Amino acid sequence: MILRLSRSLASSPVIASCLAAAMVAACGGGSGSSNPATTSDGGADASLGDDGGLGGDAGFDPDALGSRTLQSISIDPPTASITVTNGDVTVPSASQTFTATGHYDNGQTGAIGGCAWTVDNIAIGAMTASTFVASGTQGGKGKVTCTAGAMTASADVTVMLRDVDDVSGLDAASEAALLAATAPDPAVQKLLYPYDATVFPRGLPSPELMWKGGSASDVYAAVFDEPGMTYTALLTAAPPSRLRIPQKEWAKLLDTNAGTPLNVTLYRLDHGAGGTPFKSTSQSWTIANANVRGTIYYWRINGGRVVRIKPGADAPDDFLTPPAGTTLPPGQMGTVNTGCIACHAVSRDGSTIAASYDGSWSPWVTFDAKSGAQDYYSNAGSGFTAITPDGSLVVYGQSSQTPLRLADAKNGTSYEPSGLGALGMAVIPAFSPDGTKLAYSLRYDGNWLDFTTADLALASFDAASKHFAPLKTLVPAGGRAKIYPSFTPDSHYVVYQDGPAARTRGSTADLHMIKVDGTGDVLLSKLGSAGVDPVDLHLNYEPTFNPVAAGGYYWIVFVSSRQYGNRLTSTYDADATTCGNVPGGWNATPCRHKQLWVAAIDANPAPGTDASHPAFWLPGQDNGDQNMRGYWALDPCKAIGQGCDAGFECCDGACRADSTGTKVCTKPPAGTCANVGDKCTTDADCCNSSSGAYGCIGGFCAQSRPQ
Repeated sequence: MILRLSRSLASSPVIASCLAAAMVAACGGGSGSSNPATTSDGGADASLGDDGGLGGDAGFDPDALGSRTLQSISIDPPTASITVTNGDVTVPSASQTFTATGHYDNGQTGAIGGCAWTVDNIAIGAMTASTFVASGTQGGKGKVTCTAGAMTASADVTVMLRDVDDVSGLDAASEAALLAATAPDPAVQKLLYPYDATVFPRGLPSPELMWKGGSASDVYAAVFDEPGMTYTALLTAAPPSRLRIPQKEWAKLLDTNAGTPLNVTLYRLDHGAGGTPFKSTSQSWTIANANVRGTIYYWRINGGRVVRIKPGADAPDDFLTPPAGTTLPPGQMGTVNTGCIACHAVSRDGSTIAASYDGSWSPWVTFDAKSGAQDYYSNAGSGFTAITPDGSLVVYGQSSQTPLRLADAKNGTSYEPSGLGALGMAVIPAFSPDGTKLAYSLRYDGNWLDFTTADLALASFDAASKHFAPLKTLVPAGGRAKIYPSFTPDSHYVVYQDGPAARTRGSTADLHMIKVDGTGDVLLSKLGSAGVDPVDLHLNYEPTFNPVAAGGYYWIVFVSSRQYGNRLTSTYDADATTCGNVPGGWNATPCRHKQLWVAAIDANPAPGTDASHPAFWLPGQDNGDQNMRGYWALDPCKAIGQGCDAGFECCDGACRADSTGTKVCTKPPAGTCANVGDKCTTDADCCNSSSGAYGCIGGFCAQSRPQ
């Protein structure tokens, strides 16, 4: 039945009232309907076609007024790709407008007008009504979602950043030819630095590319490419050729990276060869899903001081403040040379530093790591010290005269006999992060500082009774010095230096890693040789681990006198006497400069495999300095309410966002799973541990393996 009403009748108050009542009855309900996805006239959530609802002069079909239910929503376009060039998000190509269409059980469709639009990855962009606008600071993938009542639908959006720095002066055709080059380069065939397959953490200054070959008139293109971003630098670079990646571009690359390789390709346009373009070299780097935290304390030889540097800092901090003069024990004249502070160790919790003054008699002292003030002066000679993870106890001594001894770090109270005497001529001790073991070198010749033969050994330690007991020989000497042990954060492995002598001056050495049960001794070859010039092989010393695993890796800092790109290029391998005595001493040009390097080692490595990766130079050092004995520790912990980035920074072990969104140290409710970086006891304490990707490593939740 078709009922047609003229405009005049339909506008009559009486007729309109009757019609409205009839429509409500036909719908089976009114504004209080419990199903917002069910409608009879399109309402606010749909717009019908010409043959349904009230169509003006087209009339009104009551048979079309039956109840209908929203079955699904579709979004157009279902996928969208957006490109942002040089961060400009004002152009149309940096945004995408989406439309949502409702699909009903009666076969009708209509645009959804009351849609709530969201995007799950807010770092790549944001929604303004139904329009997605890229942020321009991070590329990657996300999902745009329309929510209408209980219904949702999503579309995929991909943001690609394309940034270009062009100071080359090339015309467009020459640039295109350069970037398309495939011919091998006869002059530039490798990067001197960084090395291929390096694993970089987040939170550090950008690396500097260095290479040799080519001339001042050549033009280079360096292309950094990963899913979500490409950065291209076109430049000239007269020898020694270098390119510092702009920090803002490095930050974008790191933020965009989602675990895929960051590929680096260098091209060269040889103006001396008639403008011939070459593809010079390429590398692939891994970006770890973690910042490296804590502080590295090291000995700046040419200053005779222990200084500290936070990863990411621009320069070291000379922070220790010993008294101006310290009186020697009775019967000895003069004062201790407090300008020489060396042989240091730092507690894992970052509270306390143990070190030695003077450089000869070397009385041990302790410092408050936060203030740099001296806590205790021992009047007792020492060599290399070890300090318990909580900073309460110090192991000290020069085994030439006496065995190692145990004392209170704050007041020097002696805890003897401690069982240390049973270890023999033990030197260079180090506590495990869990405080239950002491690794040390058992020397057979020389003195505490100069010897050529030493086993690597392990003793147990009971903190309650303050007693040590010999446990096992991890690595027999074999006519060499196995020294400078350091434990992984979980206390499962020890990395040590293997060389012909304890003195590193002019000596070769390599780093090895072994399980604490004495199995699986592995040369860390990738850390020491991958990409390294052959003249720089076997020049790796004094390893210590970051106390916290991060991004699926253990992080280790060590000393190397290798070349650093084209900034430190000396290959003079001085002996123990010559280099220190040439004019200018250790700062003299012929002498190799020892610097701190950092490398990633896979957490949970496969037994018997080299799980290390090529190292990178620790930014912030003065590359004119001679630096030794990097010792990595956490920063002193923060109290509840103080700002933080991770739980291991907090005394109570948890870092959470407060009501304003600011991350602060807190004590989470009982039963709450621990986030990455929070304190833990077992794997089950950590959020998402059932996936196997996260676990409790050394008392803190961490990614249990690389991505």
